Amino acid sequence: MSDGTSFFAVLRRPRGSLLLWLVALFLFLSTLPYPQAAHAQDASASNILSSSLRGTVINSVTHEAIGRALVFSPDNRFATFTDDQGHFEFQLPRIESSPNLSTGESGFSHGSIQLMARKPGFLESAYSQTSQPQDAVNDDMTIVLTPESLIVGRVNLPSSNQSDRVTVQVYKHQVRDGRPYWVPAANATTRSNGEFRVANLAAGAYKVLTDELLDRDPVTFNPVGQLYGYSPIYHPGVGDFPSASPIILEAGKTFQIELSPALRPYYPVKIAITNMGGGSAMNVSVALEGHKGPGYSLGYTGDPGIDGMLPNGNYTVEATLQQDQQTVTGTVNITVKDAPLTHTSMAVIANGSIPVTIKNELIANAHQSVASVTMGRFFRERNADVSLQPADDFASTDFTYLRPPRKPNDNDLVLENVRPGRYWLNVTPYSGYVASAVAGSVDLLRQPLVVGPGGASLRIEVVLRDDGATIEGTVEGTAPAPAVGRGGATIISRIQVPEGPYVYCIPQPDSPGRFMVGRVSKGTFQFQQLPPGVYRILAFARQQGELEYHNADAMSVYDGKGPVVRLAPGQTEHVRLALISAEE
Repeated sequence: MSDGTSFFAVLRRPRGSLLLWLVALFLFLSTLPYPQAAHAQDASASNILSSSLRGTVINSVTHEAIGRALVFSPDNRFATFTDDQGHFEFQLPRIESSPNLSTGESGFSHGSIQLMARKPGFLESAYSQTSQPQDAVNDDMTIVLTPESLIVGRVNLPSSNQSDRVTVQVYKHQVRDGRPYWVPAANATTRSNGEFRVANLAAGAYKVLTDELLDRDPVTFNPVGQLYGYSPIYHPGVGDFPSASPIILEAGKTFQIELSPALRPYYPVKIAITNMGGGSAMNVSVALEGHKGPGYSLGYTGDPGIDGMLPNGNYTVEATLQQDQQTVTGTVNITVKDAPLTHTSMAVIANGSIPVTIKNELIANAHQSVASVTMGRFFRERNADVSLQPADDFASTDFTYLRPPRKPNDNDLVLENVRPGRYWLNVTPYSGYVASAVAGSVDLLRQPLVVGPGGASLRIEVVLRDDGATIEGTVEGTAPAPAVGRGGATIISRIQVPEGPYVYCIPQPDSPGRFMVGRVSKGTFQFQQLPPGVYRILAFARQQGELEYHNADAMSVYDGKGPVVRLAPGQTEHVRLALISAEE
């Protein structure tokens, strides 16, 4: 002590004096600074505070939990496996904000976290879950995986040829702009016993066929004699693609089939191209009895010419070649009957151009309807986008668009390099609506445009107006807004096609009109500039990617599901809709 008295002597003083000294000692010690090491330890403890991001992976069909599924973020920041109950959890470390930040607050600097899941036997999901973590939040997420569908079966060949491998092709039914078409979905090669397995298929409609296979039986094969081959066969045993029966697959189901190709005589086919030099690749298609579809094929040689082998039958052979900025097309009908076909020729013709005229009858927004569009090195003023879409049953990239301007102030609208065939006209106006679109006497809003060799077609004439009708209304039973968790964390679903109620305006058969779809916001919706006509109005919980709204039979299932309204120019119609659930 300052007066020389020892601490132990103080302890021997009366109790009142001792208590006074203890109070003084406590006050003295409280004024001393804390050690720096203790401060660092406290800060470290603050930094490792964490929030949990957890959830469950379930089967979309059975709603059961999926164990040992990989849950991951696309940016590879997070990855883990679910436990045997389908649960997963990530610990998100909390990071203190810099004191230089204007907010001066601490929180999570992870941003939004997107999670996906996968497991063998389930489809690679287009669904993901996104979380925006906040301070001290523990919200559960649900990630849904759809079980794969399968097509399995056997291709029966004679026992002597059973070791031959046959390719099995699978085509899937899809809908584009309300019209059905078929796209390649998968293929498989048979095993030595003829069995095949096509996995990882989504629910839907499919068609199955076998590829051609030339006979390679060493016992019967004669290189200088008659050649044989297995011609394509289409489930359930028919000879062409249009006659094939669709296979309807449900999620997680397996469909089993058997195919028995017939061994038929095959004959050499050679088609000379009379007006083109060789050396360029050419696309060749073969249609049996004029029915386009996969199955039969011929090859292109640099002679130039087309050759290969075909069985007896009537075929249409079409060849298309790209030469610089110009495409050429040739078509020939051939008949193979018990003999080689070696003296046939084909002439190719340059594909032509179709001029387009757009008549602007807009009133209110006439000065706003024309946009300046950069195309290549020049600008063009136009008030609508115009294109041609092939009107066949197979997916095609042969869309034709307006050619770019070739010089300043080149405002001529021309669809260039149009192959022979049938096309649907697509017109997207920048303002108003399409009142009419014709080529001669053909109404292109309802009928396809038929283009002959060399792009032979009448001029396409389009009329735009802006006296369209308006539909507005409300939707009952709309899905609630995303749930807000504790601490303000929001868990939302993100899909390639955004989720949410949608309203569809569908023109009725034999009525003019324009198909339109819009998102419901806070239970209400509005459509403007609808062409006059008769429409059925439907509200769906989810966007309908497979809606064949041009097919009256397919749409008959929605009779009574929504009101039918007749719209006159300038009319405003109010409707109230019931929400059609995903199960209907």
